[in-house]
This record gives sequence, C-alpha cells and structure tokens, in this order.
Amino acid sequence: MTTDAPQASPVRKRARVLPHATSSGMLLAAAAAPLGFVYDTAGSLFAAPNWVQACAIGVTTLLLVASSAIIRWPRLGRVAATLGILGAAALGWPYLAVAPLAALVVLIVGTMVLALLWGVGAPLISLAPVRPRPVDEGQAHGAALMSLVLWLLWTFTGVARPLADTLVVGWALGVSTLLCIEWGLRNLRRYRVRAGGVLAAVVGAALLASALWGQWWWVMSSFAGVAVAAVVLVRPPARLEMEQASWWEPLLGHPERLFVGTFAALCLLGTLLLALPQSAASGESIGFEDAIFTATSAVCVTGLAVLDTPVDFSPLGQFLILLLIQVGGLGIMTFSTAALWALGKRMSLLHEGAVASLISTQDRGRLFATTKRILQLTVITEGVGALVLAVAFIGAGDSVGQGLWRGLFTSISAFCNAGFSLQSDSLIPYQHSPLILHVIGVLIIVGGLSPLAVFAVPAIVRRSAQPISAQARLALAASAVLLVAGFLLFLSFEWNASLAGMSVTDRLHNAWFQSVTLRTAGFNSVDLTIIRPATLTLTLPWMFIGGSPGGTAGGVKTTTIAVLLLSVVRAIRGQWTLEVFGKRVPERTLTKAAVTVAVAVTTGVIALLAIQLTQRMSARLAVFEVVSALGTVGLTIGGTAELDGLGKALISVCMFVGRVGGVTLLMFLSNRRAPAPMGRPEEEIDVG
Repeated sequence: MTTDAPQASPVRKRARVLPHATSSGMLLAAAAAPLGFVYDTAGSLFAAPNWVQACAIGVTTLLLVASSAIIRWPRLGRVAATLGILGAAALGWPYLAVAPLAALVVLIVGTMVLALLWGVGAPLISLAPVRPRPVDEGQAHGAALMSLVLWLLWTFTGVARPLADTLVVGWALGVSTLLCIEWGLRNLRRYRVRAGGVLAAVVGAALLASALWGQWWWVMSSFAGVAVAAVVLVRPPARLEMEQASWWEPLLGHPERLFVGTFAALCLLGTLLLALPQSAASGESIGFEDAIFTATSAVCVTGLAVLDTPVDFSPLGQFLILLLIQVGGLGIMTFSTAALWALGKRMSLLHEGAVASLISTQDRGRLFATTKRILQLTVITEGVGALVLAVAFIGAGDSVGQGLWRGLFTSISAFCNAGFSLQSDSLIPYQHSPLILHVIGVLIIVGGLSPLAVFAVPAIVRRSAQPISAQARLALAASAVLLVAGFLLFLSFEWNASLAGMSVTDRLHNAWFQSVTLRTAGFNSVDLTIIRPATLTLTLPWMFIGGSPGGTAGGVKTTTIAVLLLSVVRAIRGQWTLEVFGKRVPERTLTKAAVTVAVAVTTGVIALLAIQLTQRMSARLAVFEVVSALGTVGLTIGGTAELDGLGKALISVCMFVGRVGGVTLLMFLSNRRAPAPMGRPEEEIDVG
C-alpha cells in the first residue's frame, strides 16, 4: 500500500528551509492587483492619469521585488512588501468604497499578511523567521491561499468582472498553478500521495479549462480547484523530518487562535447556509451580503438584523439561525468536549489546555465534569424556559405549534443573550405580559452569568461552608449592582417618556426588563427610538460593560470594570494592593483589566470613525450602533436600517471583534513567545 510518508533512505535530506516563503508566494500571486484596482476605478488602465498609471506600475513592481527580496533580505523585503500593500490599498480605495465585501476581505487579508510579515509580538527588526518552512512548499502554499482569496472576491462580490479583474485573478491562479507543478514534480518521489494529488488536480484543471475555453468563470474555477488542492495537500511542513503532527495542533496549542478560528469558521458556514434559497421565505437567496451579516450576528449572539427574521426567513432559515445562536453561545469546544466524554475518549494534553482556557476552569481533571454541568444547566434552563414561554405564547393567541416553536426559539435566544425574536417588533407586543418578560429576563441573567457564578448561587443562599471563589462572588455582586442601578435609573428617566401610558405595575415590569436586557441580550419591550437623551447616554456604559466572563454575553465584562473601580478606590485611599472577598488580586489581573478596557475603547473609536466616514448617519445613531455591536448587545435605535453594504461589513467586523474580544484577537495574531525577562533599573514615571 502506498503511503504518504517519506520513502526510507539511508541518508535523509533536510528540506530547503528559507524564511518568509509563504509571504513570498502570497506577494507574488497578488502582484497584479494594483493594476486591476486602477482599471476598475478609471474604466481602463490607460484612461487613468499618468501619475496613477505610474503609481500602479510602481506598486506592482514593488510587490514583485518584495516577493523575491523577502527570502534573501528579510528586512528589506518586509519593508517593500508593507509599502506595496499600503500602496495597493490606496490605489484600490475608490473601488473598495463601492464593494463592501471586497473591502472587508481586503482589510482582513491585509492585516493578516502584515502580521505574518512582521510577526506581531516579535521584534520588528528581527531577521529570524517565526516558523520557517521549505521554500517550495511555502511559496506554493502562500500563492494558493492568495489566489483563492482573489478568486472568491472575483466571484462573489457582485461587482461586474471586467477583463482586468479576470487577468488579475488569472495571474494569481497561474502563479499558484506553476508553483504547485514545481512542488509536485520535485516531491513526487518523496511524497507520492500528496504530490500526485496536486499534479492530478493540475491535469484535471487543464482538461476542464480546455473543454470550456471562453467560459471564463469555469476556466478560473477549474484552476481554483488546483489552489484548493494545494491548500489541503501542500501542508506547512512542521516537523516533517521528525513526526507527522496533527494539523489542528497549532490551534489547540494556542487557545486564542482556536477561539477566533472556530467563530470565523462558524460565521462562514452560517453565511453559506443562510445564502441558500431554501433559507429564504421567498425561495430566492437573500444574497451574500445580508447572509454574512445575519450569520455573524447569530454566531456572535448579537441580535442586530438587516432582515425581518419571521418574515424574510423560511422555517429552515429560522432553524439555522437558532442553531448558529446555540453553537455560537456555548462554543464549539464545549460541544466537542461533551462528544469525547459521550464516546468515552480521552483528550490530548493540547486539547485539555485549550478547553481549560476557553471555559475558564483551573482544574483540568474536572474538564469533563465541568462541561457536563454546563450542558446540563443549558438544557434544563432552556427547556424549562421554552415550556413556560410556550404556554404563555399560546395563552396570548398563538396556535399550539406556533407557540411551541416561538417558545423554543425565544428561550434559546434569551439564554444565549442573542436578542433574535420571531416578532418583527421584538417584545413590544408583550409589554403587558409580566410572565413573558420575567421568564425571558431570568434566562438572560442566567446565560449572561458564568456557570461558575450560577453554580455558586445555591451555596451562597444556603450559607454553605463550601468555599466560593472570589470571581464568582464579584461577578454576582457586580451584576446585581448593575441590574438594580439600571432599573432605578431607567424607571426614573423614562417614567413619562417611553413608559408613559402604562400602568404603574407595567412600568415597573418593563423598566426591570430593560435593565436586564440592556447590557447583554438585545430584546426590547419599549420603543427605543423615543427614549430620552439621558437614557441613551445611560445605555452606552451598560452595553460597554456587558455580562460576566464565561457567560454567553459580550462586553468588557462585569469583573473587569469591578476590578478597575475597586483598584481606583484603593488607590485613592493610598493602598496599592487590591483585595476582593478576602483574596488578593494579582498585579497581572489589574494589567489585563486595564488592557481590556483600553483595547475596547480604542476599537470603538476606530469603528466609530469608520462608520462616520463611510455612512450618512447622525452621530447619535452611529455611536449607539457601534457600541451595541462591539458589546454584542443587539439593540438599535434605527441605525441598522440605514447601513449600506460597506456599513454592514463594518458592523459585522464589530460584532465579531466584540464576541471574541479585542485582546483575544491581538493574541490570535501574536506568536505568544515572550522574551526572557531581563533585570532593568526601576524608575518612577509621573502619570495622572
């Protein structure tokens, strides 16, 4: 039987390893993109002003030089590549402004390429590669990735495909195919299965292209298949000479990458499913643009929507949204750990470390038990909530089937703090139904708290001698303060505004519900477009704070703000060590809290500027929309309906960053290798 392992030989040659090989392949494949941008902007390359033509040719030349220089002279090559990427983005700005999906993809890919070039977290002038790979494998792999990105943009952005775009994508796919041929021929004897698979894909693509010559989408798609084969088969050769490492180990060894990667994969899968005609009530696809916005909102449990869920989606589409909410709320690793437990399998050490980091448990020996308790809590809470809500909805006039479906959908959406509902105006029709409001409120609170805090509640109520962690106590205390304060402030501000016309008891019920949903969930039982400016200002910090760590809610988290406020109080009193419920908080926790808030504020400012520069929207709407998206709250005062394609893309990025966390996203780009500590002289710096 033929295997894919290297053939045995007395002397095993080492692979020819050079730094930045993947970057070289990506730059080479993307070299023609600046010419395509100019063509799309001016209608013809030669119709553009002479200086624009010169800039386009210069940037293309710079990318070509960088693709070669980065291997031999890494520092010079990285500088040239950075200038080339920034120049290409500048040339393509007029085109990207009218192609929001292309702008989003270019932003993400450009950021990742720059992070790959410079190694975020590594010294910027270091010449040593973060992870060297053989030059032939690295170039083929990088060129295949970049050509796939360009082909997807060319295919799915909905922009007309002129000749220049076809040539740009053709160049990228041609470069990728040639590098794949070179790699396949060079490694055919060494790795028969992988190299043979790549060469077979090339032959198949050539035959298909010759048969369909003139039908350019099919021709390009056939060679895109070669790029897919290269991505799968031309693997980054981590320890090829020593052991065949599993492809998922780089993710499991880096929990932040696992967290970001699983959510990105879920968003992509959800987009493809929701874009199917069967997911739409009309039987026609809702389009890629609205599909990615809805999928991101569901996976990131936000609740912002550009389409009316009960009207625009079929039962299948509603079910898919609910599935994305459930999986996005709990996380893929929770389900995968439960599956291993059910099958009686053991986890690898890397898997244990990843799950322990993601579900916030310090005792790795209790991972299965903790995961089991989380799922039990989820099923019981959502099940009881669904039954009670179904009875309430049926009593409010729904049929039995409709009431059961509405109850299940609302219960899961509330527990996961998603804010999606099967009513076009959220819960406003039920503002006079205390049972529905309070059941949903309890579901939101339980889901927004971490399981650690929820499991601690019985012990606190019974005043048990069982030790309770300071984190659980702090999360419960902070949540209680925010709930009560939000209730009293909303009630006093809105008594004669959005709550006007209700009875006293209904005002109390709705004020409490808005306090509950304000930080996390995105449901609303009153018309938020008529709330007072003071109330609108109140909502911003509440949405910014969000829920508790380990829960389904977003925001910077209650414990983060609590730790910072308590440290401020201690500093005012002249005490520079922080103690919470009899436990001393380490300095690294204070630093992490400060960094979390600083990154969140910076991200919010950048997102707000992007929205204001690209959207015709008042500052009031823009601020509320950005904070709601970054906090994964899902409330809106009308801004979502005013978003164009680029605005939807920007808010989608905000929702994704809000769900995974800005600090986590930065750590995703980092290699997590800190330099060895060095003793330095200490010096006070005046601050504040």
